[in-house]
Amino acid sequence: MLRRMNKNKKEAMGMLALMLPTTLLFLVLSGMDPTKLPLASQPLPFGLPATLGNFPIAAVIFYISMGLTGLVLALLPETLSRKKTLLAGFLLLAVAALMGMFSRSLFELCCWSLLGGIGCTMNICAWISIGATYFPRHCALVVGLMICLTAASNIVANKLSAIQHAINEQGKLPLLPALAGMLILILLYILIWHFFQQISAAGERRFIRPEARSQVGSVWSRAPLLLFLAAVCLPLSAGNFDYLYSVYMREILGFPLRTVEMVIGIAMSATLLSPLGGWLGDRHGAMKILLITLPITAAIGGLIALEWHLPVDILMLLAFLLGFGLSAVFYINILAALIQSVPPMQNMRAAGLFYVAFNLGIPATDVLFTHLKERVDLTTLVLLQLVLPLVLATVLVWLAQRILTPADQAVPPG
Repeated sequence: MLRRMNKNKKEAMGMLALMLPTTLLFLVLSGMDPTKLPLASQPLPFGLPATLGNFPIAAVIFYISMGLTGLVLALLPETLSRKKTLLAGFLLLAVAALMGMFSRSLFELCCWSLLGGIGCTMNICAWISIGATYFPRHCALVVGLMICLTAASNIVANKLSAIQHAINEQGKLPLLPALAGMLILILLYILIWHFFQQISAAGERRFIRPEARSQVGSVWSRAPLLLFLAAVCLPLSAGNFDYLYSVYMREILGFPLRTVEMVIGIAMSATLLSPLGGWLGDRHGAMKILLITLPITAAIGGLIALEWHLPVDILMLLAFLLGFGLSAVFYINILAALIQSVPPMQNMRAAGLFYVAFNLGIPATDVLFTHLKERVDLTTLVLLQLVLPLVLATVLVWLAQRILTPADQAVPPG
């Protein structure tokens, strides 16, 4: 028994170690700036606009392809192999990231963004599904670790911007980074393939405890669909939080730009506490944490509209709490609640359904925000874009909790 536990721990650590570079790969691709390409001014075919709202069209295509891929995963059979999905997704993402660096025009980057969005969703949904399979009683913590790794990888990806600038300025990929990148990708693929060779399908299923959840149907049952609608509220409330808060501090409170950037940076850093949000969700129940946190976050967000001239320290605290509630609690626990509301074999379908709501919601939110900010004042905009979605999400989570019986929810660790 002790030997098996040690083996399980090693496999789990191997899984987490491989998640970091693959997440970094996704962020390198999504962070490419199409405006710096040598031929970025060329018109796109099919009458595509260069931007949609505040988003470049390449980013819009990336998010839309991620959302549509999530829908495909949600529709596919629950017996779909997690291993094959992850390996195929990693291969598509790697090809898209490398070829995106060779892009000479905006249209080429859009094509690779489309492929990268497909690979990214397959990759991340398979990782989350595997993690939830290994740790059925720590589902939210698995998701929290994934998001924390994403935030850490984002920091590393920003440090790689010099390479990207060199690519765009020289018009060709530097030889040494290109060779090193391809060798790393090949090594990662071999490591992931070897990792899954050590785990048979029967080995994966032994971690699923049937008594932890009852068979409540599928992702298309009432409770998962209510949680899906609650997940739609996440990009609505969090998508333009940094813009709303920075405008509030600059135009209403009159703070200098450096102070505003510091406060927003503190709010964004709350994402690094995602494992804490996941731990809270596992210990007390993901939906219970959501029902407590969402109204508090909405109340804090509503303070933005009151135009109180508070000290900078208080504003930093409010911004941090708001960022923690949105990125470290809402994001983590709504995904965990959606996974826990379905049978264990459908957890990848549930993850796919979440990313339909999240990724399609991001460009839709930006278009809505661009439309509203020209027609309403800041107070109304905060209420419509930040507070109202959180209130609506609270109601939807409460309704889903009422539908699910205690036997339908994951048993807390003990």
